[in-house]
Order: sequence, then C-alpha cells, then structure tokens
Amino acid sequence: MDQGMTNTHWDPVRYGLFSDERRRPAKDLIARLPKPADGFVPRHIVDLGCGPGSITALLDQAYRTPENPDVCIVGIDSSSEMLETASARGENIEWQQADIAQWEPDEPIDILFSNAALQWVPEHAKLFPRLTRFLRPGGLLAIQVPNNFLAPSHQLIGEAGIEWRNAVAEATQQIRIMRPGDYFDVLSPDCDAIDLWQTQYCHVLRGEDPVFDWTSSTALRPVLAALPDDDARAAFCEKYKTRLKQVYPPREDGITLFPFNRLFMIARKRDA
Repeated sequence: MDQGMTNTHWDPVRYGLFSDERRRPAKDLIARLPKPADGFVPRHIVDLGCGPGSITALLDQAYRTPENPDVCIVGIDSSSEMLETASARGENIEWQQADIAQWEPDEPIDILFSNAALQWVPEHAKLFPRLTRFLRPGGLLAIQVPNNFLAPSHQLIGEAGIEWRNAVAEATQQIRIMRPGDYFDVLSPDCDAIDLWQTQYCHVLRGEDPVFDWTSSTALRPVLAALPDDDARAAFCEKYKTRLKQVYPPREDGITLFPFNRLFMIARKRDA
C-alpha cells in the first residue's frame, strides 16, 4: 500500500488486524462524495494505493448501480502481496501494480480516490497538481491521509531509536504531509470547489501492545527495515513498547484508547 517503501513488503494479514478502524475514514470520505442517485454518474474510478482492495470494493458497491452498471473501477498498488489479496474480491474490479509517483492513467478519470496512501509519496506540492490533471473536467479528487505525525505514537519512534538516529531519521522522512492551507493553495489553480476537513478518531483497542501493533503494520515498517539487524530491531521494539504503554496506558477494563488524526479533501476539477 505504501508506494514509497520499495524495500519493504506489506503483510495483508497484519495490516488487516485493524480493518474496521482503517475502513472507517474511507467510508466517511465516500459518504461525502456525490452518487449516481444524485445525478453524478462516474464512468472511470481509480483507487490509488488500494492495498488489499477492501476500500476499492466499497467504491464498487457505491457506484456500480442500476444507473451505472458499466463503471470501470481500477485499484492501483505497488505491493504484489496486497494485490494478490485484492484479486480475490471479484471480477468487476481491475487491479494494476504500479508506483503512484510514476503512474499515469490511459484515459481521464471521474473520481481519483486515495485512502491512507499518499503520505508515502514525496513532494505533494508537485504530486497533487499532477493528479488533478488526470481528472476529467468536473471530476473529483478524493483523498484521506493520516495527520498523526506529531502525536506521541510517532514522536516516540525517534526517542526509542536514538541509538540508530541516522537510520531512523532517514526512514521517518519518508512520511510527510502538508498543512491544510497548503493543499488548498496547490489545488486552487485547477479546482473550483475544495472541501478540506480534519477528524480525530478515538480508536478502542485491545491487546497487550495494541498501539505498537497498529504502528508496526504501517508507520513503523520503514523504520524496522532500516535497522541493521534483528538484535537492533528487538531492542528498538522493546524500548518503543515501553514508552507507548506510558503514554497510552490500558484502562482497568483492558481497553486502550488511541486518538488518531486524519486529513480529508475533496476537490472538483474546473469545467473546460
């Protein structure tokens, strides 16, 4: 799912440990989009960074309707492991392996959708205008990216990895997003309607190290890959788990509450 992490492999099973929590922002984003019943009948939809395909399937459910039976829906991901899982979701969706930073569509797109993937792709000030150019006039760019990088769950990665600071710093540099106003600025030249909002989800997690389990399936992956050997990875994980439990302690009932911020945007390309 991470287009920028070319030296690591995604584990669809581990990523799916929090499938309901990870799907919820995508459902919220889809809910804000116009539907065929509203008169918006897209013919070509692309899900960038589709991962195991669960969100692409939701797009198929929302837009393959009696009013729009022949909609073309394509899931794009760089991970062969993720696409292997996605391919089992039915024959209506086309799956393609590609790097978001290099990918280009064969034809203009009506909805260009991405859920929790573009944070792995650098230079958003150049990337977002490029993606907008792939849209038809009146087409929609619908994006959700995590905006939790200043939270303790992410800041503690640097503290736990102080012994390997250079490797950790380089790995965490892969994950960057801009401020909401910056996205507005880069989208405004090509778009006549831009909707930006942020949401904090308070996830209810269970288990011995639930926040570690969450981050180890996503943000922690490039860090673990950058550490020199298994001993270093084990030492880092032990330090990181200890710090996480101090900041996100379990309640008496065993539940750990994990606040998580996300940034959403929907932008409509200007009519020709």
